[in-house]
Amino acid sequence: MANPIKRGESGSQVSSWNPTASNVSTYTSLVNPYGLTLRKTILSTGTVAIPDGITFVYAIAVGGGGGGYVNSGGGAGGVAWGWTIATSSCIVGAGGTSSGGAGGYTRYGNVIAGGGGSFTAPVLGGGGGNSGAGSTNYYGIPGGAVGTSGSKGTSGAGAGAGSGTTTNGVTGGAGGDGISGGMGASSTGIGSATNTGGAGGNGLVGGGGGRASNSSTSNVGGAGGNGINILTGAITTGGSGSTSASNGGGGGGAGVAGNGISGALGGAGGLGGGGGGSSQGGATGGNGIIYLYW
Repeated sequence: MANPIKRGESGSQVSSWNPTASNVSTYTSLVNPYGLTLRKTILSTGTVAIPDGITFVYAIAVGGGGGGYVNSGGGAGGVAWGWTIATSSCIVGAGGTSSGGAGGYTRYGNVIAGGGGSFTAPVLGGGGGNSGAGSTNYYGIPGGAVGTSGSKGTSGAGAGAGSGTTTNGVTGGAGGDGISGGMGASSTGIGSATNTGGAGGNGLVGGGGGRASNSSTSNVGGAGGNGINILTGAITTGGSGSTSASNGGGGGGAGVAGNGISGALGGAGGLGGGGGGSSQGGATGGNGIIYLYW
């Protein structure tokens, strides 16, 4: 294996690549960490062929996004990164189901990223779902708290979910922004004013948008949160919320490898951990992913 430390760098610098929740929205030098080359993109659990002589690799792992359900979008899948011993097996987390299932965790070697939350609380960096808090990630960066009284969730490794509202015409709380965005909350007040669901939180991975219902005139679902394509640094976009006289579905959150989806019954999360949008039927979260560099 070629020495990945460039001239003038110390060994301690190799372990210093550690973006925080405060800078992740603009951090675009994730591409080819330390000048390494992307060798494999893994989309499903199974075996991994590693060439002879490669003993250590640099892995970026993203957990599955949480699934959306009636009044709760799914939180974004967690993200973890770092050096690990090369191994021939891996686990890639599936996106949560449309009945509100949490996303599955992703693991390569000792690098583990948790799934996004839904009715089940997120773990290891997943964004909050079902009006819940986000979670602490693999590196111990704390999660964000859920919003209160219809407000936005707070930032964190896994950002907190927004808080829903039952006041007609008031927008549901947006998901918090962070490494993994929290879910947007619902707006379900009865009356003639337009109800609008909260937008999913932004980050490397976006949370699902919230549902809007019960307005007698118009219900507009919240948009899914935006993410960042790890390979290019380009923004991946969340799905748009739908508009309906009876039910506005939330858009799916963007993953690190695909845009979120729009849909009348809630949009699915994008590939690479996007949270599913909320609606009467709900939508699935985006599947996780692994990138390997050496």
